[in-house]
Amino acid sequence: MRKIYCFLLSFCVFALMSQQLYGLDVSGSISTATNWGPEQVNVTDDLSISASVTIAAGTRIVVADQVKITVDANGSILANGATGNEIVFTAATPSMGWPGIYFNSGVGDDVLSSFEYTRFEYGKADGTEVEETSGGAVYLKYHSNVVFRNCTFENNEAKSYGGAINSAYSQLVLENCVFISNLTNEFNGGGAIHIVNSDGHELKIENCSFYNNNSHTGGAIHAEFAGGLTVSGSVFANNESNYGSAVTISQSSSNNISFISNTFVNNLANNSSGAVLNVSSYTENFLFVNNIIYGNENGSGNPAAIDFVSEPYVPVFRNCLIEGGLASVTGLPLDYTWTGMVDGDPEFVAPSGGTGLFADGNIANWQLSEQSPCINSGTEDASGLGLPLTDLAGNARIQQGRIDKGALESAFVSTVMAERPDNTGFKIWYRHDAGQIVVSTDNTTRFTGVLYNITGALEVDKRPGNYQNHMTFLTSGLRKGIYVVTLLGQNGKVLNISKIVLN
Repeated sequence: MRKIYCFLLSFCVFALMSQQLYGLDVSGSISTATNWGPEQVNVTDDLSISASVTIAAGTRIVVADQVKITVDANGSILANGATGNEIVFTAATPSMGWPGIYFNSGVGDDVLSSFEYTRFEYGKADGTEVEETSGGAVYLKYHSNVVFRNCTFENNEAKSYGGAINSAYSQLVLENCVFISNLTNEFNGGGAIHIVNSDGHELKIENCSFYNNNSHTGGAIHAEFAGGLTVSGSVFANNESNYGSAVTISQSSSNNISFISNTFVNNLANNSSGAVLNVSSYTENFLFVNNIIYGNENGSGNPAAIDFVSEPYVPVFRNCLIEGGLASVTGLPLDYTWTGMVDGDPEFVAPSGGTGLFADGNIANWQLSEQSPCINSGTEDASGLGLPLTDLAGNARIQQGRIDKGALESAFVSTVMAERPDNTGFKIWYRHDAGQIVVSTDNTTRFTGVLYNITGALEVDKRPGNYQNHMTFLTSGLRKGIYVVTLLGQNGKVLNISKIVLN
């Protein structure tokens, strides 16, 4: 009897260990509310979801070779990962891949599906049906309610359109997502994302990063009939295609196309007439504000920025840095707006070492260095741009009262106001027009001060003079960069230390 008991106990322990090791196997249909995780979930055969599936943070979903997950109008996936504990959709065999999640609807009022801190990898849409050849990780068809936040799409591919995502007649919202090394294999488009016929739906791509994606048309994004498209706060680096090394917009509708505070850098268009942004059909409202286009090349080795194959209607360009200036934008109509535009080196902290897939845009640092002419040179009034409070690196979007050009604010500390215990406030700011750093207080406290450069070398010393409650440091002859203002009281005590950027 003792032997039988020991055997049963051992069997139960082994069964529990097996369940923990191999997790949950699913296939067929899910028609009632279901929870997955945090143990591994194995999708062993085609799966249809017509109810809510809630996935716990840290869950790993492993999909068998070329097994498809379909979500209909009544189904939803709520994947709520967390920082350092993301949810992962991956392939059982990376070389074989899985054909992604297919959201198939048509009712126009679908149940919300949301993905946060979720990774999609090794999706491979190379089947025979239409929905099996596009959207390596996700295919949206007539779906109105899917949101992706803080997600990563890496090493996904499609035979036709959208290496990572194909969105057809659907809403698409992407916030703080990263797309790395996604591709399409045939003469189609959207290395990372393909959008088609989306008038009337929200199309928002905000604070996203696109690195080393590859396609025939639109290295990162290919949008067709994509009215109402807004791309903001995003980095496009080292993507590659024949046309539109970063973005191609074709068969545009009359609705708004807006690019706000993006960075397009080191992308490669292999065709001699290619450009970073290719707009191949008529666009009624085209807005291009606070962007940086630099270090990109086409097949002729030229820094081609934007090519309008069909003339847009009065496009607006404001406060951008575009390498090559107006000469690098082709196909403009006679009537356009071009204000606050500059040409030059934006002075990134650590750019990638080449264009296109030759270099890795993901390991570069695309923030602005202390010498950058893009610091505090964006549009003076950013209130109507709809930008979030922080950039994709988490920096405050507006520092020293003005936005920077590009997707990333300067990494350097902005001017501050410090409070002493006795409630004495020091206000410190840079007057570019007067060539002065100005210091003042809101009472009669008297002080003196010293100005150092970022290496600690003394630049201006006010200590020999009288103590006062208002002080200026002349900046003529000083290089652009970060400086440190140190204020001292009459007893020699340090009252305030502030960093300030001269540009």
